[in-house]
Amino acid sequence: MKRRVKMIDVARRAGVSQTTVSLVLNNIAGIRIAEATRAHVIETARVLGYSPGPMLHELQTEHVPIIGVLINEISSAYPIDIIDGLHVTARAAAMQLAVFVTDGVVEREAEALKSLRRLGVESVIYANTFTAAVHPTEDLRDFRHVYVNCVRNDGSGTAVIPGERAAGFAAAQYLIGTGCKRLATITGDDWHSSAQRRLSGFRRGAKAGGLSIEPAYVRHGDWGHRRGREAMIELLALPQPPDAVFCQNDMLARGALAAIAEAGLAVPGDISVLGLDEREFARDLGLSTMLLPHAEMAERAINILTGPRRLDLPATISIRCRLIPRLTTR
Repeated sequence: MKRRVKMIDVARRAGVSQTTVSLVLNNIAGIRIAEATRAHVIETARVLGYSPGPMLHELQTEHVPIIGVLINEISSAYPIDIIDGLHVTARAAAMQLAVFVTDGVVEREAEALKSLRRLGVESVIYANTFTAAVHPTEDLRDFRHVYVNCVRNDGSGTAVIPGERAAGFAAAQYLIGTGCKRLATITGDDWHSSAQRRLSGFRRGAKAGGLSIEPAYVRHGDWGHRRGREAMIELLALPQPPDAVFCQNDMLARGALAAIAEAGLAVPGDISVLGLDEREFARDLGLSTMLLPHAEMAERAINILTGPRRLDLPATISIRCRLIPRLTTR
């Protein structure tokens, strides 16, 4: 069976970012991209056999069902994964997406929904960069809709999110299962709900394995490489450094690996490192990590949206973060 050509394949062949490819192939309006770059991406996609589907202005709503997508931003890796998953699922179901980037501003959301209404759209995916409680425009209630990677602030509606507590729990259990005894973690921003859920799950996983997470072994970060390196230096300076660290994303893990190498220590011989994200560089680094299931969340959301389920009733569906063991754990 021939492997499906993905956006990342087009990006690598064209020598551009996956963000650029997604913006071009999804025909997202309001983003400035040079015409030469746009043409190069489209030609590369054609040569590779990637079929982006019809452009929005070519659609006939009576023949091609359209699903609206409201997303807060398109500048980082995660929304691209979500949109790519939505696009693939919609294309397989002979549907098309109309994507609007709103910056999370309710006025822009309302304007986007007016445009979707003119297109005859009845179903909307409301997506967010990071898992968070959101405050969408009230106009969203006029559409059949599902939340992806976010939940409504009042708890109403149907949401599809990653199982972050379960991911933290599984991370601790996995590290304990490889023989590690002194578990540490480097979190994202401590005020962020994702960081809180991952830490809560990690503590429970350690406790279930007969261990506890000492306060000194918890270092809060900002999701970035630099803070990952700094936090790892702090952990290594402890009288009894950890023998395993769970980094709440792969950027933090990459920084931690840099600090360990600078200290002349071996991974995983002296210390195991586990990330979370499955960013593009994780495979190159041999980084053990956990997959944020954006593609699966997108597929589940569209299947729910186009199915018979009542969406006004409170329901939160968590998707498992699959563990991917590589070279940085025992």
